[in-house]
This record gives sequence, structure tokens and C-alpha cells, in this order.
Amino acid sequence: MTADGGVRPRRQPNTSAFGEAVERSHNDRVKTSRLTPAIGVEIGQVDVQQEMASSTLDSIYNALIEHHVVFIRRANPTPAAHLTFAQSFGELDEPHHFYPHVDGQDRIVKLENDAERPPDTNSWHTDLTYKAEQPFASVLVARTVPSVGGDTIWSSTTAAYDRLPNGMKADFEGLEVVHDFGDFRSSFTSTETLSAASAKFGLNIRPLIGTHPVSGRKFLNFNEAFCTHIMGKTTNESNALKVWLANHMNHPEDQVRWRWQPGDLAMWDNRVTMHYAVADYYPEYRCMNRITVVRDRRSPLTGAAA
Repeated sequence: MTADGGVRPRRQPNTSAFGEAVERSHNDRVKTSRLTPAIGVEIGQVDVQQEMASSTLDSIYNALIEHHVVFIRRANPTPAAHLTFAQSFGELDEPHHFYPHVDGQDRIVKLENDAERPPDTNSWHTDLTYKAEQPFASVLVARTVPSVGGDTIWSSTTAAYDRLPNGMKADFEGLEVVHDFGDFRSSFTSTETLSAASAKFGLNIRPLIGTHPVSGRKFLNFNEAFCTHIMGKTTNESNALKVWLANHMNHPEDQVRWRWQPGDLAMWDNRVTMHYAVADYYPEYRCMNRITVVRDRRSPLTGAAA
């Protein structure tokens, strides 16, 4: 109790008396330092270039489940090491249908932006939610970064769910959302090509409230880039609820912002995060390599997204 009779706030695990992030160990295998209370942890003392012990990989996985995004500063893996690291967590996605890949490595997406290729991922999105199987995770490596800017922001969709009033949690149970290829429509310039793309990529209907298959935590499975309609609502009602959800889920308290350095690696749990690639560096050059992991090999419900 405090001197005035109040209850002293309970100190959060892994913070100092002043709320500052401090280092701790996950199973004594890797050192971690929290970046915000809601999301994000930096991992030290690991070498992505070398083959890792299964206990080390398990510790990284446990940190990912707990904190949603893990960062390794200056990891600088070769493409082969990048692939090996990603494959240790599960089955990789097929080659991307819009973006090019690294030469000789069709599972590594090459995201290049400059004056001729303006940034196009500066909207809140969760990767590929319109696909039949929502991917488990992504592993992103910075190859070339601009002189200033080009950060990426991640947001916790579990924190967004936790902030809902209990009444709204009850109201949202049972609602379903149409996910399609959304913002990618801008890549097509005619009725014929857009119709063909719609037929090719299709859509998926997912619950608005999901349950994480490992942690059991509930989350809002919504992102403004790929969610196009709330089932059972008129278009006007759906649009109003989508705007409300987009605003509710865009709170700095739920977010972590990473300032990239060449060679940095970030891995995020795509089931319970959305992210935004800040496009403030245009027309400078930025190059990132991304691998998408479809199925979580450690999950009891392999590949499930609830």
C-alpha cells in the first residue's frame, strides 16, 4: 500500500521499478530485452549464421509467442541462413504472387523501393489473411536501408482486443469478416485483369475474434488492408464498423516501432499482429528480404489461426 492508503501498482514482470525494460533469459538460452509493455522484444547473444541448438530455437519461439515480435540487431544472415532459420519454425509459403524474389531463392521475397518503385505497404495489414491458410509468421531482414526513415511499426491485436469494453467483446463474438486481396487491387488496371485476379486469389471468411492456438489469448482478426466486409451487416453498417475497428486498433500503446540498421532481422507472429511500413524515405532506396512461414510446427493445432 502507498502512504495515502492506495494500492501500489503491481510491477510488470521484466521491468524495473521505473517501468524500464530489463534483460531476462527465456529458459536460460537467449537474452531478451522488452521494447514495450505490449509488444516487441530484442534478442541478444544469438548467431543466425550458425546452426542453432533446438533449445535456442525453442527459446526464440517462446519469446515470439509471449511478445509477438522478436528482433535481432545486425543478424545479417546470408540467404541460405535466412532460409534455414525460417524453416526451423515451420513450412514456408509458396513464391509470392505479386513481389519478385531473391535470385535463386524463390521463397525469399525481395521488397525493393525507390523513385521508380514507390513504397506500397504503408497501410496497416496482416500478411495474406485472404489465403486459405493464414500464415503463422514472417521473417524479415534489412539489406539496404535509407539514410533516415523507413521504420516499421507493429501493433498487437491481442492488446487491441483486451482494451475492448466487455459489452463490445460480447457483441463481436460470432461476427465474421470477409478477407480478400484488398489493397493489391491497385496493381491491376483493367476490368479483365482485376476480374482474373479476383478469381485467382479468392477470399476467406474468418471470425472477427480469434483465439491464439498456443497462448489461448483472444485477438481481433481485422486489418484495414484486406478486410472488406463484415458479414450480416449492410455495406453502410459494415463500413462504419470497419472505420471504428481501424481507429480502435491504431493506438501507440499497442505498438512497437523499429528503426532498421543493415542486417537487422525481425520475426513476427502474423496471427496476432498487424504492421505498417513507414513510407517517409521516398525516393531513397530500401531493400528488404522476407520469408513467410505458413504453418507453426510447434503449435498443437498446426497452422491454425482460429
